[in-house]
Amino acid sequence: MEDGTDEGESHSPSSTAPCPPGQTPVPRACDACRARKIRCNRESPCAHCVHAKIECTHAGANRPREKRSRILLTHQYEQKIDHIDRRLEGVVRLLEELKARLPPPTASASPAPTATAPAPATATVIVSASPASATSHAETPGSGSGSDTITTGTVVEGESSLTAHSVFANDFLQKAVSNKDSHPEMRERIDALRQMIEAMKKQPAAREMSYPHARPVRPAALDGCELPPIQKTLEVLKLAKTHKQLGALWVLDLFNAENLPQICLSAYMADDHNTAHFITAAVSLYYLFWIYGELFKDKQEEYLALSRVCRVNVETALSNLPLHLPANDDMVVALSLGTFYAIELAKPSLAWILSAKASELCQFLGYHRIGTYKNMSAGDAKHKQFLFWVVYLLDKSLTLRLGRSSTIQECDITVPLPSTDDPDQTPIAIFFSLWVLSSRLQGQIYELLYCPAAIAQPESVRKSRVQLLEQQLAELGALTDKETAKWDAKVRQEAGSDMADFFILSDIVLRMSTTTLVRRAVPNPPGSPTTFTADCIQAARETLAKHQECMAVVERSLVGLFSTYMSWTILYAPFVPFIVLFCQVIETKDRTDLDRLHAFVSSLQLEKVDSSGGVSDAIDKLRRLFQVLYSVATQYVDQSHTEAHQPSMEVDTCLAALGFPSSQGSIIGFGDFTSGTSSAAFQRGVNPMIWMGNGAQLEDWFYSNQQMMAFLEDGFPGEAGWGGGG
Repeated sequence: MEDGTDEGESHSPSSTAPCPPGQTPVPRACDACRARKIRCNRESPCAHCVHAKIECTHAGANRPREKRSRILLTHQYEQKIDHIDRRLEGVVRLLEELKARLPPPTASASPAPTATAPAPATATVIVSASPASATSHAETPGSGSGSDTITTGTVVEGESSLTAHSVFANDFLQKAVSNKDSHPEMRERIDALRQMIEAMKKQPAAREMSYPHARPVRPAALDGCELPPIQKTLEVLKLAKTHKQLGALWVLDLFNAENLPQICLSAYMADDHNTAHFITAAVSLYYLFWIYGELFKDKQEEYLALSRVCRVNVETALSNLPLHLPANDDMVVALSLGTFYAIELAKPSLAWILSAKASELCQFLGYHRIGTYKNMSAGDAKHKQFLFWVVYLLDKSLTLRLGRSSTIQECDITVPLPSTDDPDQTPIAIFFSLWVLSSRLQGQIYELLYCPAAIAQPESVRKSRVQLLEQQLAELGALTDKETAKWDAKVRQEAGSDMADFFILSDIVLRMSTTTLVRRAVPNPPGSPTTFTADCIQAARETLAKHQECMAVVERSLVGLFSTYMSWTILYAPFVPFIVLFCQVIETKDRTDLDRLHAFVSSLQLEKVDSSGGVSDAIDKLRRLFQVLYSVATQYVDQSHTEAHQPSMEVDTCLAALGFPSSQGSIIGFGDFTSGTSSAAFQRGVNPMIWMGNGAQLEDWFYSNQQMMAFLEDGFPGEAGWGGGG
């Protein structure tokens, strides 16, 4: 009813009737009329009040009307609201963590905060950190507030430790005293001893991993790190579920991270960052944007640009990790993903640092000992054992790649190997089980054939070890064929035929390359026409042939398999087949093998490299290395017919720079290869420059190969003046 209205009537032309002389018009109905909801003639006094003989009042009639300001929810206000919301979440989380710190820390890191009001999708988000920015060192009273600072679990020590001997003494005492009537005072002391031993066995790892007198300091924070627009992150996370790329995203498939969306979004929601979660999110988003950028050509430019943003975040976070890291699952996952990333950059030395730290944390937490899982749920035990085998795989492979002793000793491991018999396993899990077996063999190859102690062994010992390793490689190949046949249909259904063929062929290339390295450790007898055995040369030829088959699959693939293949097959372990055939060409001038070298080098010219620029530099360095070797071999074969007795200084200089040892401190001319059958060098089948019949020469050859592979990290010395072509 209009009598009950106020402001609306006062401004309408018909709302105010003409006022008789002597009466004052008022802009609104009187209080009595408003209360009874009847029409008021808006006079003072009004007709109703005069008739009812009551006072006519107008509450607030003379009060000036307040101006109203129109509220606009602009982008600036939204940002302020988001900022207040994030700060409130940080306060709540800090209070929860303070409450959790009252007892000794035994629980895992608190869950990542849930998403609230996201930032606009059109702007790149800048990470900011509060003074309570997350630290990355082990928890110390008063140090840091991030959940990644918490070390979980208990200290695990071996059977040689004082704790183990104390446990034995306690058990011995319990048995000895239990057979007799002990005095109450003695029983009291025995109980006190038992409690002390139990406390030693359950010593919190957080206490062991902290300095008691250290002052908490603010570490290098992740201030200013750009994040992709949150809507793009949500978009690519959705693609990961709706357009699964099994195999192309195999690194992420390995971890089966169901909580990956929460981990990724937590980077946007918290000022106090969990460093481990930040690394995991950055690596994951890097791979996701890269792969889907390759797959969806209409989004390629945008997604690859965002993958480069994530790449900067990955390298920034990894490069700022301190010496002391919290021992928990989150950090092991982050370090493992960082190792995978470094391997794809062809940075094995960086990968070794990250892998060694992950290995240290796993062994500190006892993930390699079956006794650690005695009182643990089946799900937690399975996850932690899986993390250990991921770290094991990386460690053993890098052992052979870098020529260093493993940080994980086989005699310390009591957890079972990953099984291939579980019918509920995913195809990627089956391949992972086979990769673990392959990496174990790689570690044994270094330990039994190429470490300094192994090289010093008599030739008969090395031959027996080669036979043992060849047998194990053959058994691994048979097991791989069996599992491939069993799972072939499921793999092709979930990953596609091209991806299945790629996995199978790349695995064969890596295994045959490893076989070549094993057979290389047995030299031909003196007087043989070639340095390498026929089996070694044949393995090298078969490896390059399988490489061509694998490259045919890569060429027809829609995603960036070229980078994956180069990183995890050619660059992953010492690719010696090319080196073996190179030496074979120099020694025999075999143009058929020279053609094999040319075909291999030509295959690396494939333009299907990583468009995001992640590993293109490393691939290009490898291509240039093998291009130089091929050019040297071609030049030598051509010159040997016309200048048999004139050394080619350009060729010699290239060989010296590539790490091939010289004889008596000087470079031996290629003319010595054809200088006549009466020379001692030729009678042994090859010039002393590449003759490696004894242990010391084998060591020179192995570490020369390591030196050449190191060029992939450091670049070529004086490469501008090197001859190319071919």
